[in-house]
Amino acid sequence: MIKVSNISKKFTIKNNTVQALDDVSLLIEEHDCFAIVGESGSGKTTLANIILGIYIQDNGEVWLNKKQLFSKRNLKLRKLIQFVQQNPMSTLNPKKTILNTISLPLKIHNVVNKNQITERVKKLLSYVGLEPEFMVRYPDTLSGGQKQRVAIARALAAEPRVLILDEPTSALDVIVQSKVLNLLLKLKKEFNLTYIFITHDLSVVRNIANKVIVMNKGKIEESGNTKNIFLNPQSQYTKELIKAIPTVLDEEDALKPK
Repeated sequence: MIKVSNISKKFTIKNNTVQALDDVSLLIEEHDCFAIVGESGSGKTTLANIILGIYIQDNGEVWLNKKQLFSKRNLKLRKLIQFVQQNPMSTLNPKKTILNTISLPLKIHNVVNKNQITERVKKLLSYVGLEPEFMVRYPDTLSGGQKQRVAIARALAAEPRVLILDEPTSALDVIVQSKVLNLLLKLKKEFNLTYIFITHDLSVVRNIANKVIVMNKGKIEESGNTKNIFLNPQSQYTKELIKAIPTVLDEEDALKPK
């Protein structure tokens, strides 16, 4: 479905050149939940931005369903891949109601007729577990979890085939994080979506992804089936990431008096 071939990308910051991506290749098949894991600065978000067409790669190609993608894309191609970011306020305008926010992609992509927009927004809110009354509310009246649900509804409005989820739960507390992850799994089945799930948290990957690549300093350290990566990691870097996953015993030990 999505093929990334030999992607490289450099950034120049204050006369210093940073190799953000170095000859990265991967294949994401339809209906995958494909996790891209790495610490901050590993290149995972840069890779997502290239797939979205926000950044232009220095070398390499991106393909969607055997069609090469360039940074300049028509609306038909743009609607197929949508983005849910770590901070939902990146896509929520504080001066716009939730109705206006979710209506925008419906209008841009001509998903429904003008007189059907309100009903469609109600339906999208119901998909993410929010009542119709949320349509008249503003983002600053919502909790963190509610904001992320609205951001997901907005992404779904374009009727995409692929959702890129960039740390979608990392700013949420554990209970809300679990609810949002369960919601994402439910929506994936309902809409036959393909997910690209970007995270630094391997514990999240274990519960949601079927395939994973581990990135470090712009390169792929390791890739494969999620279960195999956890049971038999080959890279020392991956082993360290897995070892760093907190356990209940770790947390209990931390609370014990010294």
